[in-house]
Order: sequence, then C-alpha cells, then structure tokens
Amino acid sequence: MEAAVEAVGDGIEAVVVAAPRTNVLTLARRLKTRFQVPLLPVVALVSRPAHPPEEAAPDVWLAASTPPGAVVERIEELVRIRRAEGELVRLNGALAGLAAENGRLYERARRDAAATNLLLRELQHRVRNNLAAIQALLVLERHRTPPRALPEAIDVAIARLRGMAALQDSLLPHEDSADLAALAKAVARGALEVFGASENVKCVVTGGALLPSRRASPLAIVLNELLTNALKHAHAQKVQVDIRESAEGLELEVCDDGRGMPAGAGTGSGLMIVRAVMKNELAGSLSFIPCEQGTRIHIRIPRDGELEEVAPR
Repeated sequence: MEAAVEAVGDGIEAVVVAAPRTNVLTLARRLKTRFQVPLLPVVALVSRPAHPPEEAAPDVWLAASTPPGAVVERIEELVRIRRAEGELVRLNGALAGLAAENGRLYERARRDAAATNLLLRELQHRVRNNLAAIQALLVLERHRTPPRALPEAIDVAIARLRGMAALQDSLLPHEDSADLAALAKAVARGALEVFGASENVKCVVTGGALLPSRRASPLAIVLNELLTNALKHAHAQKVQVDIRESAEGLELEVCDDGRGMPAGAGTGSGLMIVRAVMKNELAGSLSFIPCEQGTRIHIRIPRDGELEEVAPR
C-alpha cells in the first residue's frame, strides 16, 4: 500500500486499481486525502459495492471483465475532464491574483485626497461587476452542451476577457466615458489576434459616440461575441461596425460578408450571452436584418440622458 501511494506523483493523471474492494477503498482515500482536491481520477477494476462511501471513493467502478478498450475509453474521458477542471482552477487562481492586485491599488488610492473616495467607490463597483461577468461567462462555458474542445474553450475565454479589457483602452482621460469607436476597434483587434485572423480579415469601424463606462462594459461583451461568431463560424473576410446616434438613443450595426446565419444557430451560447446582456444590462434590443450575403445585426440602446455625440476617429 505504501509503495502504491508513493508511486503516484504530480505527473500522474489517472490511477487504475485492481485489488479487493477493501484495498481499493483504502488506496482511494489515501490518494484523495494526499492531493487535497478530488481531481485525481481513480478507476477501480472491481464490481461496485452495494453501499460505497460518499467521499474519497473511486470515481468509477468497472467489473474486472470489462473489455480493455472500454477501460481505456473511460480513463481517457476522466483525464480530459480532469485537465479541463485543472485549467478552470488555474484561471480562477489568475482571477484571484488580479483581484488581490486591485485590492493593493485600492489601498493606495484610499490614502489620497477625499476626492479620490468617489473614484474608489466607482472602481470597486466596476471591478466587482467585471469579475462577476467573468465568472458567469466561465460557468456558462463550463456547462455548455455539447462541450467545446479544451483549446477552443480557452481561446473563447481569452477572447471574452480581452473584449472586456478593451474598455480600458477606450476610456477618455479624467472622464467616466468611453469612446465607442476606440472600443470597437480594440475589441476587433483582440478577437482577430486570438483567432489568428489579423492578416486575412479586415475590420472597419465608422461613426462614433461616447457612452458612460458602466454601459460600455456590457457593450464590449456584446461586440466580442458578435465578432467572434463572424470570425469562427461565418468565416468572414470583412467585418464592419457602424456607430450612430438617433432620436431614440445609440444604434450600432455589425455586418460581415461570411456565410450567413444557418437555421437554428440563434440558440448558440454566444447569442444567448448577447441577448441576456442586451436585455438585462443595456435595456436594449437586437435584431437580424435580411441581406444578400453574410449577417447584418442591428443593436439599439435607449438614451439615458448621458449619451454624447463625437466625431469618428
């Protein structure tokens, strides 16, 4: 037993045990307690007991007569799940590091003049909302059906994080407003780089407006999802974002020359995110406009008294 426990190092991704049930349960408990987290898959090649323990038990019980091919398939599935869970743990750790760094910045700002307190409260609110949005996006991706391949899921997560970070590039100095033309360009640039399309796809942004940062952040999420769909699924060669003001508020059109929206595509996770953000965060509307080629999407965000018109950059 001691030799078996010592043989399982950090590089081991799964453990297969062929032994009597008592020894299997003892070894599983030792391994899962040693590694502190129940991520290490343990497969028992012995029939499942009538009342197995709820904690620190093998992840899978397989009869000793199970064909080797079926055993291998089950192990590979558990290893894939463990790698995905490990990557999510790493991402959560990185987000925790970002939160800690933000905390240190807040402490420094708190020592400044009294006028800084207002900025501090706004920053806290913004970071909290951003972290909540990031968490929600990761949870949605984790439970996506069917699940994406791990590299694709990580690329999508990176694109979403970069889309949210693009807001910082568009904020005007000493103001709480974002230049939407700069925001759209930064989001497009990030998406093109993540999906390796910066050399083949042209993105054009026309028009311009200012939007309060608290509303620009969810808009960055919407733009990233639409641009990601155009690049990954529609295989567009040109994407155009038109920004303009109307009597009702802000209007945007996102057009591409890709292969268009196939039937049933409106239920994808990306469009689910877009519709949820438009309804809950921006109180706006989204509609698809018929066109001869590609996809054309119209977005309307109602005026709240804080929208300002600017010349396009």
